[in-house]
Amino acid sequence: MARAKKARRGLVVLADGAQAAFAAGAVAELARTGRAWAITRGAGLGAQVALLAALGEPGEAERRWLRQGAGGCPLLSSLVARGRRRLAGDDGLLLLPDALALPGWLDPVELEEHLAPDTAGVPERLRRAGTSCAVAVEDLAAGRVDWVELGDATAGDAAWALRAAVRFPAGWGPVAGGDDAAPALRWGGAALADSGLGGAAATDDWDVVCGFPVPPVARPALGSSLLELVQRREEVRSGAAIAASGRAVVAPSTASWVAWAARDGADLGTEYPLPWERNGELVEQLVAYGRSVARAAAGA
Repeated sequence: MARAKKARRGLVVLADGAQAAFAAGAVAELARTGRAWAITRGAGLGAQVALLAALGEPGEAERRWLRQGAGGCPLLSSLVARGRRRLAGDDGLLLLPDALALPGWLDPVELEEHLAPDTAGVPERLRRAGTSCAVAVEDLAAGRVDWVELGDATAGDAAWALRAAVRFPAGWGPVAGGDDAAPALRWGGAALADSGLGGAAATDDWDVVCGFPVPPVARPALGSSLLELVQRREEVRSGAAIAASGRAVVAPSTASWVAWAARDGADLGTEYPLPWERNGELVEQLVAYGRSVARAAAGA
């Protein structure tokens, strides 16, 4: 009798903005327990974590977030902050964002620098590694979500798809086109989690890592800012979709946060960041928290 071929292990990483720091710590810790992945899927800034895992560098995303933390997290600086820096020294000027023209709250210049090491020669690097990675990209004009296989794309399209996938509503604004220079705007984000997880099967051969709480938690300190409410809605959609799937998932939870914080009054709903929040010390703590949750999951 022929022996059944062993399934290749897969990894799905879903996270936006600052919450990708949790995912980076979790994936790096899973790798330290001996996990390796031949197939990865990523949405939001988790797409970068998924790509690095497919390339055999699961600890690199963790190292980059720790560097972000040491530097005060410039990655999550705003377009308004960049404008203020350009106007430094001009007394008497008030800089206000144009709500109807602002593409997103965060500065894409810092994002490009953060992604630069991962956008060169992606298809060839994946082929050499013998792995695959797909990222979720939404065409806003066509109303369609695609999981783009980076290894099957041209080098230019793979780089464009990664740049588009990491952008999320109210964070970094959408980007236009790929190699075909199509005018349609495209972005990604972790709320695309309910679009089939890129074909990931609901089996133990897939690890699912989410940077947002699963199931969603109450956020009693939620503000009324539209930017904040959009990100909260995306978090709720993703967390509810994953919870309903019944999958085993490595994600923030009330119980694990209280255990990790080890202090009175620890409250995940109040203390855990929304994706756009910028705080160096905070993202360093999220990396450590991600390690802790992954360690517990691997030992379960």
